[in-house]
Amino acid sequence: MKMLLLVFRQSLEQDLLLLLKELDVKAFTEAPKVFGMGEAGTAYQSLGWPGSNSMILAAMEEEQAERVVQRLKLFREHLAQQQHGAKIPMRLFAIPCEHLV
Repeated sequence: MKMLLLVFRQSLEQDLLLLLKELDVKAFTEAPKVFGMGEAGTAYQSLGWPGSNSMILAAMEEEQAERVVQRLKLFREHLAQQQHGAKIPMRLFAIPCEHLV
């Protein structure tokens, strides 16, 4: 199994939730309004750094994880093309996962 950790600007939430539904991701945990900084900017929901991020954790079998990763890569590439190469505030990480209980 893999645990996918998706961190993204909250403005992308609806598109990403729809994409996960299309990919038949039926179980995940979302943490809205997480804050941080990275290559695509800072999100602290303050006057100086407006906006916030969301985070989704989803455990799934390897085959499904591969499909999700490939589709999220395409989604990010499409956004980058629309934004003329701008940094897209979306990161995806994969962590080995073992279902214990």
